[in-house]
Amino acid sequence: MINRVKVELIDDWRLFWRFWSVRLGIIGTALTGVLVAFPDAALYAWNLLPSDLKAAIPEQYVPLIGVGVFVLSLVARLIKQQRPEPKGVTDNATDGTKDPN
Repeated sequence: MINRVKVELIDDWRLFWRFWSVRLGIIGTALTGVLVAFPDAALYAWNLLPSDLKAAIPEQYVPLIGVGVFVLSLVARLIKQQRPEPKGVTDNATDGTKDPN
């Protein structure tokens, strides 16, 4: 028997792009996509890096940078973040409520 799962969006779903977990997920996806589509771009980007930065990153870990960004997005999802405020909302009310003007 399959249990039906009711999917509900978070309260501030329209502001999803402001969460660090989403931003890091987008960066990781874009980075991985570029590296898959243009493998030479990775070599070009690596050659552009300053030599002291390249020395700090062991070569065997370079292919895992995209995976690292994905892991960071998971960690960011676990860290409490401030609730994103929509543009135009100010905190001018004296009773602590948000004033939409």
